Amino acid sequence: MPSDDTDNFARQRRALDRLGVLLGPRVRRDVSLAQYTTYKVGGPASLFMAARSIDDLHAVSNALREQRVPILVIGRGSNLLVADEGFEGLVVVLGEFAEEITWPQRPGVPRVVAGGAVPLPVLARQSAARGLTGFEWGVGVPGSVGGAVRMNAGGHGSDVASSIESAKVFHLGKGIVANVKASDLGLRFRGSDIQPYHVVLSASFALSWGDQTASETEMSEIVRWRREHQPGGHNAGSVFVNPEPGGGSAGAIIDRLGLRGLRIGSAEVSEKHANFIQCDPGGSAHDVAEVMAEVRSRVYDELGIDLHSEVRLVGFDAETAREAGAQVGGAFDGAETTARSLTKLDALFGPLAGDDTLSAVKMAPPLPPEAIAELQELFGDTGAIARPDATPGDHSSDSSSSEVATDASRATSGDTPVADVVDISTAAQLRTANDTAAGVPVMIDDSDHLLPHERTEGSASLTLDPTSPFANTAAAVGGSSMADVIVDERIGRRSWWKRLAPKRVSPLVGFGIVIGIVALVLVVLASPLFAVRRIDVTGVTYADPTLLESVSDSLRGASVFTADLDGAKRRLEGDPWVARARLSWYLPNRVAIEVDERVAVAWFVGVDNRARVLDFEGRVLAVLDGQPTQFMKIEGVGPNLPPGTVPSLVYQAAAQLAVSLPESLASKVKHLNVNGPESLGFTLKSGTVVTLGAPTDIRNKLISVVTVLNQQNVEFIIGIDVSAGQPVVQNG
Repeated sequence: MPSDDTDNFARQRRALDRLGVLLGPRVRRDVSLAQYTTYKVGGPASLFMAARSIDDLHAVSNALREQRVPILVIGRGSNLLVADEGFEGLVVVLGEFAEEITWPQRPGVPRVVAGGAVPLPVLARQSAARGLTGFEWGVGVPGSVGGAVRMNAGGHGSDVASSIESAKVFHLGKGIVANVKASDLGLRFRGSDIQPYHVVLSASFALSWGDQTASETEMSEIVRWRREHQPGGHNAGSVFVNPEPGGGSAGAIIDRLGLRGLRIGSAEVSEKHANFIQCDPGGSAHDVAEVMAEVRSRVYDELGIDLHSEVRLVGFDAETAREAGAQVGGAFDGAETTARSLTKLDALFGPLAGDDTLSAVKMAPPLPPEAIAELQELFGDTGAIARPDATPGDHSSDSSSSEVATDASRATSGDTPVADVVDISTAAQLRTANDTAAGVPVMIDDSDHLLPHERTEGSASLTLDPTSPFANTAAAVGGSSMADVIVDERIGRRSWWKRLAPKRVSPLVGFGIVIGIVALVLVVLASPLFAVRRIDVTGVTYADPTLLESVSDSLRGASVFTADLDGAKRRLEGDPWVARARLSWYLPNRVAIEVDERVAVAWFVGVDNRARVLDFEGRVLAVLDGQPTQFMKIEGVGPNLPPGTVPSLVYQAAAQLAVSLPESLASKVKHLNVNGPESLGFTLKSGTVVTLGAPTDIRNKLISVVTVLNQQNVEFIIGIDVSAGQPVVQNG
């Protein structure tokens, strides 16, 4: 009987409603997804949740065990196309907890750990600002770390696989977090084994220490090249994956057919790059999908090349996605795991269970008859194992004939030989009575019924040489049988230190020994052999040289065992430039000082007309008479703060903004503006003044600014005010 689409739709709506009840205030309903993708088109998500902590993800996992619905995890949305009708499922966006970056300090291991929600351009620029090289290519990829790991994003001769070491992945189906090695992620050209129910919480990248200027120059060249060769506006970057090596680029293949400018409705193939599909503001996602399908169809019909898309279609039917050469995003079906071969990533978590709770039980094959017989002989109840021809209680005088018959029965039946059945009640009573009459103490020996690992050494059987005088166990040994004597050579055996005879030491001698040891220690500590004569300092560029010399003088000449390294460390870390200091001593006379300095990013002028240099956290590192033009300037007159202090929140936000500007803005910004505690902004080189207002919600405000600049010519814009959330543009 064919399935009823109406019933299926109603069933899914009920599941979504129940899931919404389970997640409670964590979720919102019918949230537009257009703002979360670079195409800026598409309908709403039935349920939307911004995960603010790992607990929120566990709540989603628990709810999904109760109600299975489609799930979609969105990063920067740079490879998604959402249908105009929206997405009937749950959309999860990682919050600020996944935006943290852990930076190394020179000269340590250059390993960077970035949260899954960190934008790649931000990671690239901040890495370069700290002297790290190897991630410059990320400045031109408008995606997040999590999406980049899933797609193995790349460009300009490199990709994620070239530097990633591991990723922390959360399994929404099982509620498990695992640290996955790069080799287990299944990374391949623009793809990986990461599934819709996997959430990349963070990734660790192995970079290299390099030259900051060279890295920034390389990134500027990448930005320039992309600006010249790739269009702006609403798109998702390259649409189709390049064919196999030697097949040429997808853009060149589309160009051969002259498809630039091909338009269907509100979407068209870009005139600037044939592998980009543009969408008009307020356009239709279905128009974009139709252009994808048309381009793919013509390329296949005329050139025989089957193009596949990097873009994932969300909310579309399978037929539309197949025609566009794309995958359907947002699935969450246990069949995904079984329909494909298990990967190394699957092995880490285990495949999804069919009932969402327990995996299928696998029964072991039955044991062979020989094994069953052996187990019965070892563990079976003696009274329960009887021969086919034996009757309990039948004590025939002709035992030999009974045994022959029993043996014959065993031979013909094929049963496993078992011990004779003995009625122990009567035999035990008779033996006890006889032993009592003879004056023999009653002893119970159950050693034959113990398993090998349960037997003690005393109960182990002995094998004696027949020629031994003790071969006859009934022979007397000193008036007793051998069974009465157990000799263990270990008894009385003592460790050598226990065999040493304790000697009494007088208190006076003991006191003299203590005084001698103390005197020896003092002589060693005072010996010039261990006096600090060599001090090696690394990592110092801007730190106060006078302070460093003073600290070195305080250590020089002291014993390496008693030198006040902790005090020297505290003095060094009192310098605003010093983030961390490590001091170590080495025999016989060397002390090593390793200094990690803070990185300057911006500066402003105080009332005294002197420049205050700030680090990323907004801390004042130095007060200078000149103007440090190598850093971003914060326009406006600020407070007269001494080194080591932290200015108000607006200046802290300005310092962070100096290194976090999107790549499309960084090269256009002339300087930052601070006109009061609630007035942050920046001025473009074109003269356009951007007002961000209060130093809150900076990320969304910057997104609005970038959107306006992509839609209009900056030369005709006098100002952009996003202080109220929505951009207000003043044109000239």
